[in-house]
Amino acid sequence: MSGIALSRLAQERKAWRKDHPFGFVAVPTKNPDGTMNLMNWECAIPGKKGTPWEGGLFKLRMLFKDDYPSSPPKCEEAPQFTARCTRTCSTSRSERKPEVML
Repeated sequence: MSGIALSRLAQERKAWRKDHPFGFVAVPTKNPDGTMNLMNWECAIPGKKGTPWEGGLFKLRMLFKDDYPSSPPKCEEAPQFTARCTRTCSTSRSERKPEVML
């Protein structure tokens, strides 16, 4: 694993724990030995108020590569109404900037 990626993710975890939007969740998973796996996060996004998704909690997993933050994380989502899918967490790879944090 890349020291740069792990260092950056540790910084981002610290910042997230200190201040993040209400209702949002982002937590690194645990390895079998109980240690934290900063390369794999379980996340949840609350449904926006005033929409059909209000009251929902939409779960996804963020998978980081060793070259993070140069490459974006991959997101796996499992909506109840569709089959499991995987895609890159970015609107457009050309728009993504490594300095943008979680």
